[in-house]
Amino acid sequence: MRGRTRSLPGSGSGFVLVEILVVLVLLAAVAAVYFGLRGKGEKAEPRFEGEAQTTLGKARQAGISVECRNNLSQLRQMIQMESIDGGIPPKLSKKWNVSLKCAVSGYSYVYDPRTGKVRCRTPGHENY
Repeated sequence: MRGRTRSLPGSGSGFVLVEILVVLVLLAAVAAVYFGLRGKGEKAEPRFEGEAQTTLGKARQAGISVECRNNLSQLRQMIQMESIDGGIPPKLSKKWNVSLKCAVSGYSYVYDPRTGKVRCRTPGHENY
């Protein structure tokens, strides 16, 4: 048996359990910092009930706000088409199959029948 050496179990070229755990802990720490799960000292006051405070929550609300923009665009088009047909600015109608509330905050859209303008009351959506 000359020239043969015995190797210990786990002493191969693979990862050791401790190394894998260290890598997982580092990844979890990086993810926590990136997604804003760690406290920042002072908390920003929400502008409306249900506003997200974490980075991931804010990104999700930004995606949902596209739905608000789309709803307002569809409502404005329906108002324009109805006013062409009828001559007077119409009232908002559920028969149009368009949500009459903001997808982010749940606030109802504000409609001025004298001017035919519709807008969102949610802070940050003033320019939609």
